[in-house]
Amino acid sequence: MILFTNLTSPFARLSRIAVIEKGLAEKVEVRVIDPWGGDPDFVGGNVHERVPALVTDDGTGISESAMVLHWLDQLAPEPPLFPRDGLAGMLRQAGVALGAIDVMAAIIITRKSAPDFDNLVIGQKRFRTINAAFDLLEAAPPRDMADSPDMAAIATATALDYAAFRFPDRDWLSHRPALAAWRARQAGRPSLDSTMPREA
Repeated sequence: MILFTNLTSPFARLSRIAVIEKGLAEKVEVRVIDPWGGDPDFVGGNVHERVPALVTDDGTGISESAMVLHWLDQLAPEPPLFPRDGLAGMLRQAGVALGAIDVMAAIIITRKSAPDFDNLVIGQKRFRTINAAFDLLEAAPPRDMADSPDMAAIATATALDYAAFRFPDRDWLSHRPALAAWRARQAGRPSLDSTMPREA
C-alpha cells in the first residue's frame, strides 16, 4: 500500500499517525509528495489531488482523510480509532478538533488570495471558531493516547500542533491549562513526534 502525504497537511498527518499507532509502518509505504507536482501515481488514484490519498494493494485509490482512516481501522482493528467505550463523547471531541483543523486550513488557503484575510469579518469569525473549539476541548480533553489512541486524541494533538505551526504569534494554551497539560502528557509519543508539521 502507498499513502501519499506531505509534511504540512494536518489531514495527511492524521493518517500518518494512525499508520504508526496501528503498527502498519512496514505494510504502508508513506510517500511524501508535492500535491501540486502532478505525480501520476498520486493523480491517477485521486481525482481531487489532495492528501492524504491511499492506494491499496489491489490498486484501489482511497481519498479524503476520513475514508483513509476508516480503511486503516478495518485493516488493523487494534487499537481502534473509534472504540465502543464512550463512543458518543469521543466522537464529539473528535468532531470539535477536526472542525478546528478544517477552519485553520481554510484560513491558510484563503490568505494566498487575500493577504489581509485575518482582519476581515469572516477571518475574525474563523479565529473565534478555533478558540471556541479549543475552549470545548479545555473543558473536556480527550483520553491520553497511552490509554486510547483514538480519533479524538489524534485529532486534538493534530489540531493543537497545527495551530502552533501555522499561527505561532497567537497564544493558544497559556489560558487553557487542562489542554496544555493534556498535550504535554503526549510528549515523546513516536507517532506524534515523528509526524510534527514542518516545511519541506
